[in-house]
Amino acid sequence: MILRASAVLLALLPTPLLFAQTAPAAPPAQFAALPSATLQPSIEILKSAMGTTNVDRWKTSSAIKGEASANLRSIANDVTSTLPALLGAADAAPNSAAKVLPAYRNADALYDVLLRVVVSAHLYAPADQSSALEQALHSLEDSRRILGDQLLQTAQAQDTQAVRLQAALRAVPPPQPAPVAQQVNCAPSPVRKKTSTKASAKTTASRTNQSH
Repeated sequence: MILRASAVLLALLPTPLLFAQTAPAAPPAQFAALPSATLQPSIEILKSAMGTTNVDRWKTSSAIKGEASANLRSIANDVTSTLPALLGAADAAPNSAAKVLPAYRNADALYDVLLRVVVSAHLYAPADQSSALEQALHSLEDSRRILGDQLLQTAQAQDTQAVRLQAALRAVPPPQPAPVAQQVNCAPSPVRKKTSTKASAKTTASRTNQSH
């Protein structure tokens, strides 16, 4: 993934070149607010709307009431259990697209379920319940859009940083081969046998006698 690739490239770059390449680079995009701060206001509005919603007062069939009740229970479980954990992980690394994406996807799925409830509420719920749920839907839509824009900006900044690191890595000259050491002939030179003086004298005398 992009983050792992960036970490590997950082580890491979020589220190002087790394400083030279990263010093003038622009810092990564920063979230204007933590992901939880972006979503939490709309979550509170949603909880308030659900607190005033009474499906039993809806003028519709039992099947539609049962479906709406199931969707509301799913939403309640999400905003009290699932989403807080995802937002906690996102807040711990708000400039990591990989950490923020699960929270954004959860908010997106939450919006889809709430939209089904609002459609049914418009048709069958009392006006006050329908209005409260619709307000919660609009608030969630705005907050998830803001979070999505921030997430996209962060992902683009990480892509740009990865491209710069890859370009810096390609600019590093390949290592030069080590010089080959000249081989030194360490073999011992042949030892010349020395002829002793006495042997030489005997040989000379023998030759002289033969000549006479």
